[in-house]
Amino acid sequence: MKKARTVGAAIVTTATAASLLIAAPAQAQSTRQIEVPPNVVIDESFDPTGEVVFAHDGGSTRSGDCKDRAFAVVAKMSQSLNGCSVIGATASTQVQYKWYKHQGNSNPCIWGKSFNSKHAPTWTALDCGTGRSKFVPWGNVAATKKMKGLTGVGWAGVQWQ
Repeated sequence: MKKARTVGAAIVTTATAASLLIAAPAQAQSTRQIEVPPNVVIDESFDPTGEVVFAHDGGSTRSGDCKDRAFAVVAKMSQSLNGCSVIGATASTQVQYKWYKHQGNSNPCIWGKSFNSKHAPTWTALDCGTGRSKFVPWGNVAATKKMKGLTGVGWAGVQWQ
């Protein structure tokens, strides 16, 4: 019977430790407050706990360190992992994508996630070649940037922000 108490105590101890581990990230999130204005539509991809950029007419303000991302583009359409989250201030907000091919044997064609006037996600062509910088329609949406790309043959490694 003593063995059963030890197992029971271990389960309680494990459950208590697990609840502390779960509570810790929640406490960390509460120290960093990202306020989304009431006129902004929140897309399901928006991550307020990560790197967030507040985009407005004439510029942007970062609340985190938006690092470059990388993804491999092949002869089949492939998507990148998520980039920084962006909060668009007005219906006319545009968001900039920058990308360049840093390795590979083919030049890719790239599309960036954007939003139409009804706040629905769309894909805007960012051009083909070795790199570009382009603004896409975003509007008053809080969402996370993403790219997708394709090569005719071969592959390309793309860095983007």
